[in-house]
Amino acid sequence: MKFLIINPWIYDSAAYDFWLKPLGLLYISSILKKEGHEVHFIDLMYRHDEEIEKRKNIKDRYYGTGKFISKEVKKPEIIQFIPRKFKKYGLPEELFEQKLKEVGKVDAILVGVTMTYWYYGAKKTIDFIRKIHNDTKIYLGGIYTNIYTEHAKKTFKDLNVKVLNGTGLIPIKNMLKELNYDLKEYNWFEELDPDYSVYNGKMPYAVITASIGCPYNCSYCVTHNMWKYNYRSKKNLIKNIYNIKEKWPNLKNIVFFDDAFLLRRDLKELLKDLANIKVNYHLPNGIHAHRVNQEISDLLKNANFKTIKLGYETSDPNLQKNTGAKVTNADLINAVNCFKKSDLDLKDIGAYIISNLPGQKIDDIYNAIDFCFDLGIQANVNEFTPIPGTEDYKKMVENKQIQDNLDPLLLNNTFIPYWWDKGMTEEEISKIKLYLKKKRMEVKNE
Repeated sequence: MKFLIINPWIYDSAAYDFWLKPLGLLYISSILKKEGHEVHFIDLMYRHDEEIEKRKNIKDRYYGTGKFISKEVKKPEIIQFIPRKFKKYGLPEELFEQKLKEVGKVDAILVGVTMTYWYYGAKKTIDFIRKIHNDTKIYLGGIYTNIYTEHAKKTFKDLNVKVLNGTGLIPIKNMLKELNYDLKEYNWFEELDPDYSVYNGKMPYAVITASIGCPYNCSYCVTHNMWKYNYRSKKNLIKNIYNIKEKWPNLKNIVFFDDAFLLRRDLKELLKDLANIKVNYHLPNGIHAHRVNQEISDLLKNANFKTIKLGYETSDPNLQKNTGAKVTNADLINAVNCFKKSDLDLKDIGAYIISNLPGQKIDDIYNAIDFCFDLGIQANVNEFTPIPGTEDYKKMVENKQIQDNLDPLLLNNTFIPYWWDKGMTEEEISKIKLYLKKKRMEVKNE
């Protein structure tokens, strides 16, 4: 059979290529190819598409990251009251149309959505696809369809889209069954690599994952509900990186999108093997600070890890305990001291802080920012997003702090302060951002 996989446009008030690659769709490509199917892939968020490179000079910034092509568009009715610009990010429509026509007739099209409030971009993408593929079967999957299954079915019904939910092989197995093709169970995560062969242009970085899931049950996170924690064997992981380097010899950055990179039992052996591959490694998802000791820190340094983000979230000990007990202030101090002794560059080290958590005091955020800068690392403040299925979301609904079944667009973390009267105001969030900017400038001037 002939399949077309599409990574859709992003519609948002802000989006930046911080190592964004559609890992789920790349694995689906590998699965379908393993089964002997013909697969075509269009990534509308690929900044270095060959046709784009012909038209303009695409610049990379921090370790291969960079700006997406974008244009301002009309906001959906439900967020008209939000005083923020709304933009469409990704490849131009004429280039998308050209690619669709080049692929030609297919048996089925697959589209995936990660961030729940990016579903609108998928809807616009499928709207456009239907102009050319009016009767072709289209399937929609991803994190959005798992968390908002009924919303997805209702939203995409008029476009005649089949919604797939589930993780691993489940959605692909269900799709193929509908197409009269059986898929046998196997350990896809162990046996397969994400299919980077679909990219033919420049590749400044590749994203992979050494593990899926997380054994922690943080109140604001949905990962543990979706995946059972499991990590890939060191042998196949290293082989994966060598395969990427063989196709992209000039690739300089390997990014691990793990939620629990430091928790594997063979971590030391893995770090020793990674040191033999000459690339920069990055850990942007927030590692567990309590797992850092001097030996691990030295191995990270020796393997050439650059960007390292620590999961911190809050400086309030009680809130730390109530949200999952995965970190303490002492853990953060110990981790940073280890990094200093290993001579890791602290400008690439940061800690994630969540603002607007239920029950959080404003002073907690300022204290957390100061705590990070006093240690000599960056503070990265992210606004809280209530995610259906998490403990925080359930409690907020029970306590009538938030209405259930809200449109995911409203739960975009940058929009929440404009309408949620049970949390911090937009003015308070703006002051926090200005304070953080001031602290960064002070460090830069030093």
